[in-house]
Amino acid sequence: MSNAWNEGYFTDEGYTYSYSREINPVFQRYCLLLRGFAGLDNPDGYHCELGFGQGVSINIHATANPAGFVGTDFHPGQAAHAIELAELSNNGARLYDDSFEQLLARHDLPQFDSISLHGIWTWVSRDNQKLIVEFARRHLKPGGHLYVSYNAFPGWSPSAPLRQLFSLHDRFASHSTRPDQRIDAALQFSEALLAANPKYAIAAPSLGARLQTIKGQDRQYVAHEYFNRDWNCMYFADMVDALAPAKLDYVTTAVPLDSVDALNLSAEGLAFLDGIEHPVMREQARDYFVNQAFRRDLYVRGANRLSATERRSRMLNTRFVLMQPAENVASSVTGPAGEASLQAEIYRPVLDALAGQTYEAKTMQQLLDAVSPMAYDDLEQAIAILVGMGAVAPCQSEAAEALVYERCAAFNLQLCKRALFNADIQVLSSPVTGGGVTVSRFQQLFLIAIRQGKQHPAEWAQLVWSVIAEQNEVLLKDGKPLTTAEANIAALTEQAQAFAEQSLIVLSALKIV
Repeated sequence: MSNAWNEGYFTDEGYTYSYSREINPVFQRYCLLLRGFAGLDNPDGYHCELGFGQGVSINIHATANPAGFVGTDFHPGQAAHAIELAELSNNGARLYDDSFEQLLARHDLPQFDSISLHGIWTWVSRDNQKLIVEFARRHLKPGGHLYVSYNAFPGWSPSAPLRQLFSLHDRFASHSTRPDQRIDAALQFSEALLAANPKYAIAAPSLGARLQTIKGQDRQYVAHEYFNRDWNCMYFADMVDALAPAKLDYVTTAVPLDSVDALNLSAEGLAFLDGIEHPVMREQARDYFVNQAFRRDLYVRGANRLSATERRSRMLNTRFVLMQPAENVASSVTGPAGEASLQAEIYRPVLDALAGQTYEAKTMQQLLDAVSPMAYDDLEQAIAILVGMGAVAPCQSEAAEALVYERCAAFNLQLCKRALFNADIQVLSSPVTGGGVTVSRFQQLFLIAIRQGKQHPAEWAQLVWSVIAEQNEVLLKDGKPLTTAEANIAALTEQAQAFAEQSLIVLSALKIV
C-alpha cells in the first residue's frame, strides 16, 4: 500500500490533469500589486514549482513565460508525463522526480524569483515541510515571493474526522489492491459507522451530508484530498510561524475577490476586524468570519510596499484581457458574505471597453480613458472583481508576449493533436496572459479543422464526429446518449456554430488562434 519513496502520499491513483492559474507568475504579480507590493519581473529569471502533479500548469507557464522554470514531483509517472509535455513544447523546463530532500541536495539550481506549491503542503510530512522551508531559505531571491495553498482551520474542522476515518480504513482495514475499491470501501465503512449513531455523529449532525458530498466527487480528487497518511491542516498564524525561518512575510492572498470587503464580511465583522491592529491577528480572526477552509497565500522575502503613486502608476500600465465573450460574463458574484449584483452602470462600460477593438488586451490607462468619467478606484475594483471571477486576466508585457508567441503556437498545436485521442488536457497556452485558457476537447478539434483550412462550422463538426465515432463515443443530450450519426453531427454543428460566433474572437485576442 505504501512504499518508502512515497512517504505515505497516495500514489496509487494518478493526480488530475488540472490547471491552476494561481501558479502563473503574471497572475501572482498582479495579486501582489493589488495589495501594493512589487514582485520580481525578470525575463531572464527563474520560477520553481514543488509538486507539479501531471505537469500541466508548469508546462503551460514555462511555455507562455520567457523566464526559466524548474520543478519536481516525486511520483515518477507524473514526472515522466510532465517531461513529455516539456519536450513537446520545447520550453526548456527542468523537471525532476526528486524528493524534496534530493532537490535540496542539488548544486545546479538557480536562485528563484518565485517558488510555488499548490495542494502540497497539507499532504506531506512535517519533515518534508521543514525541507520546503529550507529550500525557500536557500533558493528564493531577496524580493522573491512564495505561493502556497493549504487546507485551513477553522473551515476544515467539521470534515477532519471523516478524513481520519478514510485514512485509517485505507491503512488498516482495506484488503484490496485497487485504489477505487479501497476508496469505496472506506466511504462505505464511514457511512456504516455514522448509521450506527455514535455520539460524535449526534454532536456533529452535518457529517452525514458532508459524506454524501464526498461520495459524489471525482475519485482522483478524493484519493489525493483524503487518503494520504499525512494531513497537516493549519491555522493561518501557524503557517506564518512555519515560514518565518525562510525570512518570508505574509503580504496577501492570491484571491483577488478577497480585496473586496463587501463580498466577504458583514458590516459587523468588518467593524470588529478594524479594531485589530496586528496584521497576523487580524487575518487569523478574519478566517473565523469567512470560515476559511482553503488558503491561497503569497509570502515575500523582503517585502517592500510601494507608495500609493507608484502602485497606481504600475497598475495603470498593466494590461488586461477578457477571457470570455462580454455578453457571457455573469451579472453577479458570490462571496462568503453572500451574492452581490454587478452594477450595470459600472460593469457594462468596463466590459464594453474590454471588448472594443476585437477584444485586444488594454492597459488600465486605456480602459480609464474609455470609461471616463468613471473614477479610477471604481475601475480598479471592477477589474479586480472580474479577474476574481475568471472573466478577465492580467497580461504580461508586449515584449514578453513576443518572446513566447511562436513557442505557444507550437505547443498548442501539439495539445490539440493530443485531443484526437483523449480529453485529459483541456487548456491551451496564451502568450498574452502568460498562462492557460480553458479550451474543451471539441473546441481543440475545431481548431484542428480550422488549421486544415475548413471554413464552415459544419465541416468542423464533421471532423469531430469522425474522431469520436471511431472511438465509439457519442454526445449526451439531457443526460441521454444520442444514438444516431445525424443527431450527433447536429449537436456538434450547434457547438461549432457557437464556437465560431462567440469563442474565436476571444481566442484570437489571447493569440491562441
